[in-house]
Amino acid sequence: MSEEQLEYDPEWTLATLNDAKEALEDLIAQVEDSPEEVKEILEENIANVYAKLNYAFNSAKDGPDALLSMPDDELVAFPSVLPLKHKVEFEEKDEEKPDEVQ
Repeated sequence: MSEEQLEYDPEWTLATLNDAKEALEDLIAQVEDSPEEVKEILEENIANVYAKLNYAFNSAKDGPDALLSMPDDELVAFPSVLPLKHKVEFEEKDEEKPDEVQ
């Protein structure tokens, strides 16, 4: 086991991932109960699921100490090491460019 792997807190990670799982299960149940309102349900609740997943990832190394050492915005931010964040940034930059003359 590498030194980096030892730095991560598996118990904390499992606890935070289970919290994210419960949020996703709640979201799924809401959609199952009211499929006609899926758009509204997703718009209101999907951010909570992402925040909990991001929190699990961002706090995995420091465990509960992350609550004291990281600002709340960083705890729930999309992890910068994951490719999706970079894809979104590139798409946003592309949208800002004026249309090219052909």
